Amino acid sequence: MGRPSVQDQRKKEVLDAFMTCVALYGVEGATLEHIAAEAGLKRPLIRHHLGNRKAMVLALGEHIADTLSSQSEMLRVALEDHPGVRNLIEALFNSDGELDPRINICYQALVNSVENYPELRKPLLDSMETFYKVAINIVLASHPNADKQACEIVAHGIVNLFITTDAFIPLKPPKTWGYSSYFAALKLAETLETKS
Repeated sequence: MGRPSVQDQRKKEVLDAFMTCVALYGVEGATLEHIAAEAGLKRPLIRHHLGNRKAMVLALGEHIADTLSSQSEMLRVALEDHPGVRNLIEALFNSDGELDPRINICYQALVNSVENYPELRKPLLDSMETFYKVAINIVLASHPNADKQACEIVAHGIVNLFITTDAFIPLKPPKTWGYSSYFAALKLAETLETKS
């Protein structure tokens, strides 16, 4: 077996440093100086590993979209044998720090940069659509007799509550915010009980 490429490993490290910088400073605020300091490299090596600014942003967009799609697939697999709206809510809201908060922050920062980098739109939209579809399918599987549109609305509401709650993590909000979102998701799910 061949050894992993040092170039590939260094590229991953630089991409991780870029992700941290985007989470802290936004896409445009994540300068080469910030990235180099975070990666522990000299500034010229950042471009060597990730390319020009556009290539860097597109690489980060691809990484974030792939990560979100992978997380959606893991959620689908984890709940495949235990579908249920409550299980979906528990999986999302009780991840106990398993999810990297930078993903959602970078996702939002990249969404805000779509005007400057229109190539980001499709992968970001596709990855979020995958997340919604997984949630919708879980809700539909647990409420087969409920109105399909109602299930889709509930799934969207649950996902949106989760995303909003996750977006507040850098603010270190009161724990009651997370609890309130969790219980709001449960209340939303209860609306399907009356329709089944």
